[in-house]
Amino acid sequence: DITADLFDSLARQHTDFIDLYVLHRDDPSNPVGPIVEVLNEHYAAGRIHAFGGSNWTTARIEAANEYADKHNLKPFVVSSPNFTLAVQKQAPWPNCISIAGPAGEGERAWYAKHNTPLFTWSSLAGGFFTGRFNRDNLDTFESYGDKLCVDCYCTEENFQRLDRVKELAAEHNMSIPQIATAYVMSYPLNIFALVGCAHADEYKANMEALSLKLTPAEVAWLDLRSDSR
Repeated sequence: DITADLFDSLARQHTDFIDLYVLHRDDPSNPVGPIVEVLNEHYAAGRIHAFGGSNWTTARIEAANEYADKHNLKPFVVSSPNFTLAVQKQAPWPNCISIAGPAGEGERAWYAKHNTPLFTWSSLAGGFFTGRFNRDNLDTFESYGDKLCVDCYCTEENFQRLDRVKELAAEHNMSIPQIATAYVMSYPLNIFALVGCAHADEYKANMEALSLKLTPAEVAWLDLRSDSR
C-alpha cells in the first residue's frame, strides 16, 4: 500500500522524489517492522529523503525507531500530531492523535526528550479560535466544519481558555487567531505549525503572530495551568 501510494504521488507531482514523506494515519494492528523496511527501501532508492508519521502515538514511533536501530535502518525523524491551546472533547476524525492538554503531557514530554520536529495541525482548533464561536451561539452553525468544531472543541474549559486569549490579545494589540497561533509557536517543543492562509491578509497575520514570543508564564496562564502571569 505504501509503495502504491508513493508511486501515485510521484506521478501526480511529476517528480522523482519527495523531500519529506509522512504517513497520514497509523494502523496499530500492523507491526512496525514491515513499515520501516519499505520506507527504507524507498529512502535507499532516493524516492524519499526523510520520513515520519502523522497521528502516530509516541509509543508506536518509539517502537518503529527501535526496530530501525536494531536493523541498522533509518528511523522516523518527524511527527505530525494535533496541537492547539484548546483540548478536544472528541477526535474530529477516527484515529486522530492530539498532544494538547493534560492528557497529552506524556506525549509532549517524550517529544521534548527527543527534540523531535513536530508539524502540528489545527492550530486554531478547527476554527474555535477564529472568534466566531461563543457560549450563546453554538446552535446557530450549519456547515459541516462549524458543527465539527462545536462537537469537538466547544466546552466550558475551552471557553475559559478563549476568554484568556481575548484578554491577552487586547494587551498585545493582536487578534484572537494570532494569540492562539503564538501559543503553539511559543510552546517549548520543536514545533513547525501547519497553518492555512485564504488570502494575503491572513498570511501577514500569521507572520505577525510568529514575531510574538509568549512568556512561559503567559503560556501556562492561557492553558489553565496557572491563574497568574
